[in-house]
Amino acid sequence: MTFVINEMAAHQQAGWQVLPLASCKRERFENLSEAMIKWCKQAIYRPNIFVQARATLREMFTHPIRLLRVCFWLATLIIHSPIEFAKAVYELTAVCHFAFHCRRFGAEHIHVHFASRSLSLGLMLGMLINCPVSCTVHAFDIFTRSAGSLRPRLAKCKFIAAISQFNIEYLRSTCGKSIADLCRVVHCGIDVARFKKIENRKSKIENLLPPRMVCVARLERKKGLHVAIVACAKLKEDNVEFLFQIIGDGPEKKRLEKQICQLGLEDCVVLLGPKANDQLVQFYSKASVFFMPCVKTQNGDMDGIPVAMMEAMACELPVVSTRLSGIPELVQHNVNGLLIEMEEEPPVKLGAKYLEVLADDIESLLSDPDRICRFGRAARQQVEQNFNITKTAAQLRQLIQQYHHENN
Repeated sequence: MTFVINEMAAHQQAGWQVLPLASCKRERFENLSEAMIKWCKQAIYRPNIFVQARATLREMFTHPIRLLRVCFWLATLIIHSPIEFAKAVYELTAVCHFAFHCRRFGAEHIHVHFASRSLSLGLMLGMLINCPVSCTVHAFDIFTRSAGSLRPRLAKCKFIAAISQFNIEYLRSTCGKSIADLCRVVHCGIDVARFKKIENRKSKIENLLPPRMVCVARLERKKGLHVAIVACAKLKEDNVEFLFQIIGDGPEKKRLEKQICQLGLEDCVVLLGPKANDQLVQFYSKASVFFMPCVKTQNGDMDGIPVAMMEAMACELPVVSTRLSGIPELVQHNVNGLLIEMEEEPPVKLGAKYLEVLADDIESLLSDPDRICRFGRAARQQVEQNFNITKTAAQLRQLIQQYHHENN
């Protein structure tokens, strides 16, 4: 949730008051950045069932008409998507709890990240406290859901912030022109002042070591790490010296460990586990390339524009990835990185053409320090101009202000 934290912090720095709501249990604080811990402590979380029941009874007595309106909307939702209906019903009692806190806070606008059950929660909350609702759409929340699930909920948003132009065109093709017309591109962003390459005395010594590649990601299929590891096997077969460090945790961890072992890559591919966001700059600063060959999985899921990619680019790291989803809106081929074609999840085996291309691209980049430096400078410039959280958060605030100005 790094990008959500970044965005809330930017709004607060601009003088806006923000109340974070989380329909989940309180996070454990291990491997969280200081900023993440700060916002986790401020957030209102889903309470236990007894508190939810008390909140629901309170809404029945204090705002019965609005609660009936929510129930009527739920009845219409079941026609379009029984699954989203069931998820929304699950959220209803939590919504009643959040409504109490939003009224006490004096909320004037609700903005939701992800068109998942979070959006259903936000829409019901908006009905209960009579507040406009908008939404940012990212990746899994639209790529793995049907038009019947998305259209009736997105249509109730006052506007939709899409993290890429690709997302808008995707929604146009799946949900129609009326939904696409609600969309505006608002990129995720990072704090470019915090992500800067660290120059230190050890750099000359480290340049003598095998060049490093790094990837920071949740270990899940769409990140393409299983593809990256086979590409590393091809590099080793070609006697290319390198060290590939993978930072993160997730459901693919055991499978990736097994794959590394089977391919005999223990000496050059290392799973480092999760790290706090505060610790990442040191890894980016010691690397030569950020490597994440994202893929489209069999269920249609794919990445949007990975935030870790932005962080690495801000630290002057060129990216090697795939021409997929919104990634080409961040990574410009042969300008600040290298992209290969890979839309559907491919069979992963040595000798495959795309793996030859990947390995050749990495080998040519690792052997060309001048191109690494040139790409790295262009990478930072791209993030500063188009993925700076100060600018992207301001774009979102402008959309919110524009809506309220036009409707007051």
